[in-house]
Amino acid sequence: MPTRRLPTYLLLVIVVVIWASYPTLTKFALRDMPPFTIAALRCSLASGLLIWLLVRRPRSGHGAVTRADLRDLLLLGVSGITVSTGFYYLAIALTSASNAVILTATTPVLVALGGHLVLGDRLQRLQWVGVGCSAAGVLLTVTRGEVAALLGELRLGDFIVLVGQVGWAGYTLYGKPVLARLSPGLATTGAYVAGTVFLIPLALLTAPAFPPARYTAVVPWAVILFQGTVGAIIHVWYYQAVQAVGPSRSAIFMNLQPLVGVLLATLLLGEEVGIAQIIGGLAILTGVYLTTQR
Repeated sequence: MPTRRLPTYLLLVIVVVIWASYPTLTKFALRDMPPFTIAALRCSLASGLLIWLLVRRPRSGHGAVTRADLRDLLLLGVSGITVSTGFYYLAIALTSASNAVILTATTPVLVALGGHLVLGDRLQRLQWVGVGCSAAGVLLTVTRGEVAALLGELRLGDFIVLVGQVGWAGYTLYGKPVLARLSPGLATTGAYVAGTVFLIPLALLTAPAFPPARYTAVVPWAVILFQGTVGAIIHVWYYQAVQAVGPSRSAIFMNLQPLVGVLLATLLLGEEVGIAQIIGGLAILTGVYLTTQR
């Protein structure tokens, strides 16, 4: 692992650990609020925070935003916020947190294939081995060695998770040329605002399909506050990593999410960790190491 890239890789690990907590925390929040309502409130809070941070640094060299930039920010917002974030909350409401974590592992493959087809961002043979190793470790970790059972239990929520991951892959890949013109802070802020504009009407339209929201409940607001503030900041960190090491290598670190998610489920829900999870975790870490090599 190149020494000069070590800080970026450590930053990506922090980002992934925080994102890995989302399914478990969201399950608690969904007891009192519909999924798109949580997503809209969280992203509205995050948009306000990001705008405030952006205004406080007027000398950071963001540059003028052109009409083409506005179009790009709209596409980033729809793919990375409306589709990826909003539909991910919906998916968690319709499937188990474990299945949501399992299918999140498709992100590196989608980004790598998209980068190869669209951006010409090729991976070497050893890195492809790392992708496969991590994916196998993900399945082994979260299915406890019962992969065949997983293949027969694909539900609507599982499909929606895949739709969200396609959105995130587009957000990651399309963000690379955008970051050549705009700073990570400006790109993230613009994407959040654009995506939230579409999330708010979705929340209003879909709310009747779920039990009425309990706006006096403390737990969902605590989750929204955490994910809306810390989650917004690490979004900027993620784009800084994409700018530094590229979309394919940044997305590979998403393979760590299932490992961390299983550990959180063990600590918070009392689930037991077996030998399959331990071996799968080692495979994930090995795969991440291989895919970060030149």
